[in-house]
Amino acid sequence: MAYKVKSKAEVSKFILLTTQRSGSTFIRIWLNSHPHMRCHSEIFLRIYGAQDGFKIYCEENSYRRLINSFFGRNRFTRFPCKYLIKGIIERFLDKLYQDPSFSAPWEDIADEFYFKYHPRTKLDQEKVVGFQLMYDQLIDYGFLQDWMINQNIAIIHLTRQNALKMLLSRLMAEKTGDYQTVSNKSAHRKIILDQQKVLKQLDAIVNEQEKMRRRFPDNPYLEISYEQFFYNYGEESKKIFSFLKLENDKTEFPEFLKKINPEFLEDLIENYEEIVKTLKGTPYQKFLE
Repeated sequence: MAYKVKSKAEVSKFILLTTQRSGSTFIRIWLNSHPHMRCHSEIFLRIYGAQDGFKIYCEENSYRRLINSFFGRNRFTRFPCKYLIKGIIERFLDKLYQDPSFSAPWEDIADEFYFKYHPRTKLDQEKVVGFQLMYDQLIDYGFLQDWMINQNIAIIHLTRQNALKMLLSRLMAEKTGDYQTVSNKSAHRKIILDQQKVLKQLDAIVNEQEKMRRRFPDNPYLEISYEQFFYNYGEESKKIFSFLKLENDKTEFPEFLKKINPEFLEDLIENYEEIVKTLKGTPYQKFLE
């Protein structure tokens, strides 16, 4: 289908590649607030119910719903039917980037109507368009990697330098049900870490990030860390907008979101002393500093 919009050459494409509990919601909303940028949320999350999501796109049509339900996952990509889901994904992405009627991303994480259709208020100003993509979603929809490589999509890889804090954030979110950055459900809560599992859990986080670093060797690539973004905001924001070839209009640190767990590790880990002993002498001891 042809859409009456700017030519493809006029709109640059990017992906915010990351994983859960990386601070990506903050970064995504911050990016989307730029007057010349549109940045969607986790549109390939299986349970994502907003109007700009792949799930809703598939549910609008019985054929797409059937194909996505049965053949959408990565384990089916070796079968002949893989080309059916591939075509659906490509048409969805084409619609996202080119159709002026495609829903704008939600902007307020506290908005109970985030899943509703949002008209595009800065349609004529858009120069850069992207979306948030989690590691597991990239693996789940295996064709996305081929699409990203073939289209030479620019990648902003958001990581966490401190894997222990990421692990705590994930466990705290599971415990409280607080997966966002606008509530205080997690305040003054503590987690008991399993001494038998913690090293393997940290290995998994570190190895996963390293694998993703090597996944797109030829794409335009920028890695930023959650920690550096917060503690060196001026330089990091300048680096991001330079990468995306946009003017940096975000010179002051934004206050519209807050970090969930700013406390010290000893205030978050119930068995802190035991974990210190477990990590002592390992590559992960540095995460306690």
